Amino acid sequence: MMSSRAKTNQTGINHNEEDFMFLDGYRRDRGMVLAAWILIVCTAGIVGLVFYWRRDLYVKFTCHRTAVGQADVILLRDAYEDVFVSRVADLSSQKRFYRKPPAGSVIDHAPVIKPTAAELGSFEEVKSLKYFDCKRVRYLWNSDTEVYEKLTGIPDVPLSYFEVNQAGLNDLTRSQRLVLFGLNAIAIKVNSIPKILLKEGLTPFYAFQVFAIILWYYEPYTVYASVIVVISCLSLSAQVFETWRQQNALRKRVQDYDIVQIQRPDGTVLSVASETLVPGDIVIIPKSGAKVVCDAVLLSGHCIINESSLTGESVPVSKVPVASSDKDQFFSVRSNNRSMLFCGTKVLQSRGVDDQPAKAMVVRTGFMTAKGELIRSIIFFRRIDFKFQNQTFWYIAALGVMAVIGMIYSLIILAPQKWATQYSDAQANNDTTALNQTLAEYKATHNMIYARVDEMITRTLDLVTIVVPPALPAALTVGIIFSQWRLQKLKIFCISPRTINMCGLLNMVCFDKTGTLTEDGLDLKSVLPSSSSSDGKEAKFHEVSSAESKISDSEDPMVRAMATCHSLSLMTVEEPELGLGDQSADLIGDPLDLIMFQFGHWKLTERTFPGFGNTIFRVVTSPFVGRRSVSRLPDEDIKQGLVIFREFPFASAFQRMGVIVFNSVAERFESFVKGSAEKVIPLCNKSSVPSDWASRLEEFSSKGNRVIALAWKPLTAENPFEANKIPRSDAERDLQFIGLVIFENRIKPDTPSVIEELYQANFRNVMLTGDNMYTAISVARTCGILRPQDNLCVVHADEESVRLEPVAAEAPEPSHEGKKLLLSHAPNGHTEAAVSTDVLGLTGDTLQLIRKFHPVFMSQVLLQGTVFARVSPLEKQFMVEQFQGAGYQVAMCGDGANDCGALRAAHAGISLSESEAAAAAPFTSTNPSIACVPHVLREGRCALVTFFGIFFLMATYSMTQFTAVLLLYWTGVTLTDWQFLYQDLFELTILAIVIAFALPYHQLTSAHPPSSLKSFQALFSLVGHVILILIAQIIAFKVVQTLPCDTSVVRALAGDDGGGMNGAGTTLGNGCERYATFVVGILQIVFLSFIFAAGPPFRRPFYTNYIHVAVALGMIAFDLTCMLGPTYGILSMFGMSVVDQSAFGSRFIFLGIALGYLVAAVFFDRVIVQILVAKALDRPSFKRWRDIRRSDVEDALRQKVRRNYTTQNLTYRNLAFSAEAEHVDERLERPVDRSNGTTLQNGGRY
Repeated sequence: MMSSRAKTNQTGINHNEEDFMFLDGYRRDRGMVLAAWILIVCTAGIVGLVFYWRRDLYVKFTCHRTAVGQADVILLRDAYEDVFVSRVADLSSQKRFYRKPPAGSVIDHAPVIKPTAAELGSFEEVKSLKYFDCKRVRYLWNSDTEVYEKLTGIPDVPLSYFEVNQAGLNDLTRSQRLVLFGLNAIAIKVNSIPKILLKEGLTPFYAFQVFAIILWYYEPYTVYASVIVVISCLSLSAQVFETWRQQNALRKRVQDYDIVQIQRPDGTVLSVASETLVPGDIVIIPKSGAKVVCDAVLLSGHCIINESSLTGESVPVSKVPVASSDKDQFFSVRSNNRSMLFCGTKVLQSRGVDDQPAKAMVVRTGFMTAKGELIRSIIFFRRIDFKFQNQTFWYIAALGVMAVIGMIYSLIILAPQKWATQYSDAQANNDTTALNQTLAEYKATHNMIYARVDEMITRTLDLVTIVVPPALPAALTVGIIFSQWRLQKLKIFCISPRTINMCGLLNMVCFDKTGTLTEDGLDLKSVLPSSSSSDGKEAKFHEVSSAESKISDSEDPMVRAMATCHSLSLMTVEEPELGLGDQSADLIGDPLDLIMFQFGHWKLTERTFPGFGNTIFRVVTSPFVGRRSVSRLPDEDIKQGLVIFREFPFASAFQRMGVIVFNSVAERFESFVKGSAEKVIPLCNKSSVPSDWASRLEEFSSKGNRVIALAWKPLTAENPFEANKIPRSDAERDLQFIGLVIFENRIKPDTPSVIEELYQANFRNVMLTGDNMYTAISVARTCGILRPQDNLCVVHADEESVRLEPVAAEAPEPSHEGKKLLLSHAPNGHTEAAVSTDVLGLTGDTLQLIRKFHPVFMSQVLLQGTVFARVSPLEKQFMVEQFQGAGYQVAMCGDGANDCGALRAAHAGISLSESEAAAAAPFTSTNPSIACVPHVLREGRCALVTFFGIFFLMATYSMTQFTAVLLLYWTGVTLTDWQFLYQDLFELTILAIVIAFALPYHQLTSAHPPSSLKSFQALFSLVGHVILILIAQIIAFKVVQTLPCDTSVVRALAGDDGGGMNGAGTTLGNGCERYATFVVGILQIVFLSFIFAAGPPFRRPFYTNYIHVAVALGMIAFDLTCMLGPTYGILSMFGMSVVDQSAFGSRFIFLGIALGYLVAAVFFDRVIVQILVAKALDRPSFKRWRDIRRSDVEDALRQKVRRNYTTQNLTYRNLAFSAEAEHVDERLERPVDRSNGTTLQNGGRY
C-alpha cells in the first residue's frame, strides 16, 4: 500500500496514455482574489489581460499550492506546454452537462453513484463525489487510492459480465448514470458572434494593435491610425466569421441525435432520445438498420455495418456477438473489435436470434466513444510549431530591448540639454546674438513640439510600435495561407494550417504498405495444399494455380477451409428495376476473404439448419453445383452443407481468425484456422507441416506476395451445446496444417517514382506494415525504399541475444546453416563501415524483445531500421515517436484507421483516406496515392522559406524605420503621418503579401531549408543587414546636412511666408533630414523584399513571381519620383522639404547611396552569408552553430552505437547483447514518450 503522503501527491493523470498530463492542486485564497481585482482596476485592466492570456499565472497568484485531494482548482499541463485550469466540484451538489438534458431523464435528489473497484462494471452509492472536467473528459476522485482517475464507461470487464447483465436498466439507475457519465452527445459548442469577437479581440496581437492605435491618435497620426483601424476591423471580422463557420461545420458533422429503443428489466421496450443513453443500456437494433450513436457491444444476433466513416474501408463488415465461452478473458475494444458497434457508423441490416431482434450493450457514450476521442483530437490538436512561435517571441523580446534603448536615447535627445549648453556657451562668450538665437530655437522647437512631458513620452512609446510591427503576427501567416490554398487545388486538405511550416523541416517519411504503397485489391496467385506421402511420414506441397476452376476431392480439407474460414455475410439489396419489392443478396466482407471464397465458386446462404433450432447460420454448399456465388438451395439439399457455427474474429494479437464448422456430410464439428504462417504453423502438429515450409514462405514473400496459412482439425463435440462451449484456445490447438494461399499485392504505378524523388532529396524512407517480413522486403526493394546498394539484415532476438540474418538482394536460396556463419564474418575494425551501409528489418515481436531485454540495441534500430513488418497500430505509433525522440522530423503516410495513431503522432500525418478516424491527421488527400507527399513537402518548404523571408523583411524594415526616427529625433522632428502610412501599409504590407505568391520549386532537392530563427546563420544575416541599413541611413543623414535645402513647401503649409533655402532649418539640421532618411528607407524596403524572396532550391526564382516584380517596380518608380523629382503634391502630402536643385546632381547622391546599399546587401547575403558562412558551418567543428540536419541526427545515433559496441566489446556482426549485461531500470524500459505514454502490445495483421 502507498503511504498517505505518497497517495495525495499525485503528479499526473492518464499515465501510459497519449493524453498524459501533469497536474497540480491549488486552493483559492479570497484575500488574493481581492488583491488581484484591485490590481486589475488600478492598471486599467492590463493585469487582467495578462491573467486572461496566462490563466496559470492567475491561479498561482490567487491560490496557494496544496495536495491534490484538498484542492478546489486543478492546474494541468500537457506535454506540449498547453495549460488547462479546471474547477473541482461535488457531483452531489453540482451537476454539469454540456447542454440541458431532456425533461424527465434526471431524477432529482437521486443518490450519487461511482464505479467500484471491488467488482468491475458495478457501481456503488456515495454521499459525495469530487470530480473535474478537462478537455471534454471527466475525472473522478478515488478515495481509496487518493488519485483522480479517468471515467471511461464500462471498463475492461470479464466476458461473463455481458452474459449476466442483459436485462437492461431501470429509470433510477439510468438517471444516476446519466448524472455520472453525462449526456451521450459529442457536443460542439458554437459561441455567439459577440463572444467570439471578444475572445479574438483580447488576443495579444489585437491588444497591441489597440495600444498602438490609441497612441497614434494621440500623437496625432490620424490618417494612419484610421487606416489601421479599418484593416484591423476587416481582419478581425473575417477571423470571427471563419471561427464561427468552422464551429458550425464541425457541429453539423458530428451532431447525431436519434430515437432509439432500449430494453427495460421487465422485458418491455422503451423509445428514448439517443442523448440519454448510458453505459449498461441494452439497445434494440432494427432489422432495417440504423445509425450507431454510441459505442456498444453486440450481445446477440448479427449485424452488417458500414464503417467507412471510421476506417475508410468502403466494404461493409459483419459483426458477431461477443464470445461467451471464454468467460475468464477480459473484454477490450481492440481484441473484441468484431463485436463492437462504433459511434458514427451505420447498421445496414441486422438479424436476431430465435425471433428476437439483435441487441447490444452500451459501453461508451459521448466523448468517451471512438468518434468522441477523434473529435477531441481535432478540437485539442497538438501544437507542433511551438518552436517557431517561441523563437518569434524571442526575437520580439530582443527587438523590445532595442526599443527600450531607443526610448532612453530619445529621452536624452529630446531633453533641453543642447539648448542649455548652447545658452551657457553664448553667455560665457558674451554673444548676445547667439543668446537670442538659442532662446528662439528652444521656444520655436520645444515650446511648439516637445514642451510637454507627455509628448516626450508619446514619442518614446512610438518607438515600441516601430521596432515591433503590429502587423508581424498576421504577416507571418501569409505564406501558410497561400500554400494551403494551392494544396486544396490539388485535392489535399489541411485541418491544421500551422503544420505546413513543419513540413519544410521534414527529413523522414514513414509509409504504410497495403493501400498506401500497394493497391488495395489482391489477386489470388496460387494455392499450395499440403498432403502426406504414401508412407505417411512426410508432408509435401503441390501447387494449384488460380487458372484452375476447382480442386479435386483429395484436397477436401483445403476446400472446406477456403469455403468456410472467413467473415463474409449476405446483405439484402433492393433492386427496383427488377420489379416492385424484388431483392437480391450480395456477398460483403474482407476483399481477401471474398477472393479466396470465390476461387472455387462456392455458394453461400443464410438460413436455419435442421437440428440447430431457429438460429440463422451461414451455410456453404458444394462448389461443384452451379457457378453463381450466391443462390438459393433446392429443397432436396436442405440438409447438406457446411454450417459456420461459430466464428473467432481476427485479432491483431493473434494474427489469425478461426471458425467452428458443422460438416453435415461427415456429421461432425470441425475447426478451421486462417492467418499468418508465422502464427498458424506453430499451432500445428509438426508431422503435418512440410519441412520446406519456411523456404517456400520466404520464396513467395520475397517476391512481394501475401501468404496465408490454413489449418484444421476435427472436434470431439457431439452437439451444438458442446460446440458452443469450446474455448478458442482449445479449438486452435493441435491443428493439422493443410496448405498456403498466395495472393499477389500490386504496387501502385506512381509509388517508385515518388520514393525515388524522396531518396534524391535525401529523405529517409521507412516502411511500417502489418504484413509478412519478406513480403515487406520485396515491396520495399521494388518501390525503392531499399536501394540496390543496401545490405539488408533481418534482426532476430530472444531473451539472451540479438542476431542479424543477411538477406540477398534477389530472391534468396535459403539455408538454415547460413545464419550462424554470416553472424561473424565481418572482421574487427569494420564496425563503422558496417553500421553506415547496412539497413535493418525487424518484426513487431522482435521490436518488443529488443525493447524489453536489449534496449541498448534500440539506437541501432533507429539508425538503420528501414523495414518494420508485422507491427501493430500501436507499434507504428511507437516507432514514429522513437524516431522523433532521436531528432528526426517525421511524416507518416497511411490510408486507414490502423495508421491513425501514427498519423497523429507524426510531425505531419498525411492520410489517403477520408474516413473520420484518418481525418485526425493534419493532411488528407482525396487521391489515394503517395504522389501527394512530394506536393506537401514542396509546399512546406516553400511556406517555411516564405515565413523566414517575411520575418526578416519585417525585422529589418522595423530597424530601417527605427534608425530613421532616431536620427530625426536628433534634429527635433520625426516622420509624418503619411510617411508612416506609405512605409507601413503601401510598401511593407503589400510586399509581405506578394512575396508569398511565389510557387514552390518544381522538385525536391537535398538542400536543407532554414530551421531555426536563432541559428548562427540567421542571426549573422539579420545583424549584418541591420548594420548595412544603419550605415546607409547615417551616410544619407550626414550628406543631406551639407546640401542646400528648399523648405518652401513646408513653410507654405505652416503658413509662413518667409522664403529661403534654410528658413525651416535649425542649428541641429537644415530641414531636409526627413527627406533623406525617407527616400533612402523606402528604397531599402523594396530592395530587401527581393533579397529575402528566396528562390531555388525551395521556391521558384523571384522573377517568376510576376505580381511581386510588377508591384516592386511600381514602388521603385514612385520612390525614384519622390527622390529625384518630387511634385508639390508629393511634398505636401509627406510634409517634407527637398534638396535644392541648384547643386547639380545633389539628389542623385541619394540614389547612389541606395544603389550602393543594394550592391553591399546583395553581396553580403549571396556571397558572405549563403556561400562563405554556409561552407564554414558545414565543417564538423561548427556543427553546433548551424541548423540541425538529418546527418547530425544520424551522426549522434552512430556515435551512440559505437559507444555501445565499445562498452559491450562487440563487433558489428558478432552481436550478443546479453540480458545480464544490461541492467536497465524498468522505468526506462517502458516506451513512454515525453508527449505520449503509449504502451506497446503484441500484434499485427496477416
